[in-house]
Amino acid sequence: NMVPVSPQAQALLKLYPTANVAGNPRFNFETPIISNMHQDAMQSRLTKQVSRKDNLNGGFAFQNTRTGQPNLFNFMDTTDALGMNGNVSWSHRFGTHFLQTVGFRFSRQATQVLPFWANVQNISGNAGISGNNQQPQNWGPPSLTFLSSGTAGLSDGNSSHNRFQTSAVSYNMLWNRRSHNINIGGDFRRQEFNYLSQQDPRGQFTFTGAATAGNVGGATVGGSDFADFLLGVPDTSAIAFGNADKYFRENVYDAFANDDWRVNPELTVNYGVRWEYGAPISEIFNRLVNLDIAPGFAAIAPVLGTSPTGAVTGQNYPNSLVRPDRRGIEPKFGFSWRPISGSSMVVRGGYGVNYDTSVYQNIALQMAQQAPLSTSLRVQNSAACPLTLASGFVSCAATTPDSFAIDPNFRVGYVQTWQVSVQRDLPWSLQMTVKYLGNKGTRGAQEYLPNTFPAGAVNPCPACPVGFAFLASNGNSTRNAGDIQVRRRLHSGLTATVQYTYSKSIDDDSAIGGQTGALTLAQNWLDLRGERGRSTFDQRHLLNTYLQYTTGQGLGGKTLMSGWRSAAYKEWTFINQIIVGSGLPQTPIFPGAVTGTGFTASLRPDVTGAALYAAPAGLFLNPAAFAAPAVGQFGNASRDSITGPIQFTYNASFARTFRLNDRLNLDVRLDSTNPINHVSYTTWYVNVGSPLFGLPATANAMRSVRITTRVRF
Repeated sequence: NMVPVSPQAQALLKLYPTANVAGNPRFNFETPIISNMHQDAMQSRLTKQVSRKDNLNGGFAFQNTRTGQPNLFNFMDTTDALGMNGNVSWSHRFGTHFLQTVGFRFSRQATQVLPFWANVQNISGNAGISGNNQQPQNWGPPSLTFLSSGTAGLSDGNSSHNRFQTSAVSYNMLWNRRSHNINIGGDFRRQEFNYLSQQDPRGQFTFTGAATAGNVGGATVGGSDFADFLLGVPDTSAIAFGNADKYFRENVYDAFANDDWRVNPELTVNYGVRWEYGAPISEIFNRLVNLDIAPGFAAIAPVLGTSPTGAVTGQNYPNSLVRPDRRGIEPKFGFSWRPISGSSMVVRGGYGVNYDTSVYQNIALQMAQQAPLSTSLRVQNSAACPLTLASGFVSCAATTPDSFAIDPNFRVGYVQTWQVSVQRDLPWSLQMTVKYLGNKGTRGAQEYLPNTFPAGAVNPCPACPVGFAFLASNGNSTRNAGDIQVRRRLHSGLTATVQYTYSKSIDDDSAIGGQTGALTLAQNWLDLRGERGRSTFDQRHLLNTYLQYTTGQGLGGKTLMSGWRSAAYKEWTFINQIIVGSGLPQTPIFPGAVTGTGFTASLRPDVTGAALYAAPAGLFLNPAAFAAPAVGQFGNASRDSITGPIQFTYNASFARTFRLNDRLNLDVRLDSTNPINHVSYTTWYVNVGSPLFGLPATANAMRSVRITTRVRF
């Protein structure tokens, strides 16, 4: 039960706080984590009628935010953000039926993050850890992740100074012709993403217990991830730095034509088409790296934006290393129909297609920090590639130093949406709406690890390259939802809404909305259909209630409460919102690295058949429901097969308006999040084999109150 502690582990252990909870077998430390924020904001608006037919509109706003955010280790990272935006538009009317508008928009956002240890102390260097970036702005500890014991991982933020800028011009024409309102227009946006940051400069170590696992009496005995750390032997390591300054550029175009046709008093039809195209992001110095891949992933070679010719296939690539997809045509159709003349019943429906043009930014970030232009690797500890805390960031001949690749023919995903609803008035100022909504997603993002195989199996292709994630656009998704809403119209100062939604969503996508930084790796790259399961946002039941009471305005204190002045107008508004929903899906994780790679947390366990929710005392999930996968096989547990804790949100606010005189108004508002300070959990701990399995992993925020005063004149 004694292990020699490596000097590097001993140095990093000093960063861990002393235990302050006694008598709890699972938790020994707790602390409030409270951030602070200071914000200044200004908004202005200009409206000018230049002539009888011409109008000029514009606006300018800026916001400056300073935030201090501590973590569990009391490392206080600060973030300064300054944003500004402006717009101007000119409208000209040709007669009574034709109006055109030309506009220009500009926005700029600068964000600077200063980690706690930056320019203060070289934690990695002083601990004897080599191979990571040890420039003063990147000083600090490496990230430590423990997959089986529940020990809190050590981490701190990365230094960055990023500036984003968008310039956009637009044209819009509105033509009224009899019963048609025709709208035609288009936009062009030039987007600049200027980064001064490293993706992972200090690196990360993951401990699974593999180094201290062994065989005792013919039985396999699991190791301890924390003992591995004390020995200084990680199971995997990863790092990515170089090219700190990155200058990304992207052009985005769209054009549309739409007709709002009032067929008769009972029927209105809206139809049109939109074309949207976002070009793949390029870097002005062409410092992007992708992989040129032979068929079947038999061979790879890095391909650079500076010399975009693949050494393996001989293909020519654009400077963005991803070929553009200009086929973003989006038809749209909708209708509103009153089937019974004079009745309050209204039937609405529609169909539309929407493309996701936001996918490229995170893709470019990953391609910008890869070998040979940067230091990058993800490796697993092995006899051929031994890793230690002292020298854990070393290349391994069996693993490619480039950890990311994207299909050069990557297609932009799109979603088809259709819906139909029936609305009808009821007695007592009530209105009821019943709705059905369906979605079908196509070409979603899928990320997997080529040439990998389960632990204990024979490597089917020892000469094939491994160690990189490949992003393709072969995912699909479906969602069907039905909801019923009862709303009380504002009457006697009271309005309320109760809405219940039942839905089901399944997919085999890695992520929605182009958020490639949060992609989920497929477990088995040869069985991507095995990834099909509940979507991460699949909330089967959701109840949303909203209540607002307004006292109205009066003179001389003739309202609910009197104000500062007896001759002032006064208005009180009270708002309560309660949201209750079933738990969100979570995926059971079997701790371990994918064989031959530095990737973890994508393996799943086997299902034993024991009831998952028949948990023993003190737990919310049954640890006996899962077991280690059979040797030489991937686990058979489904993705997102665990339902998380019930979701509960309660927010309340009240506001009052004082009309001080004919031109001056004072608004006072109090907003409270979780005013009853009710603890509700958001996720479970789902790492199989951990003593924390089945316990809450995170909770919702504690009570917070914000008071806002505003003078309007």
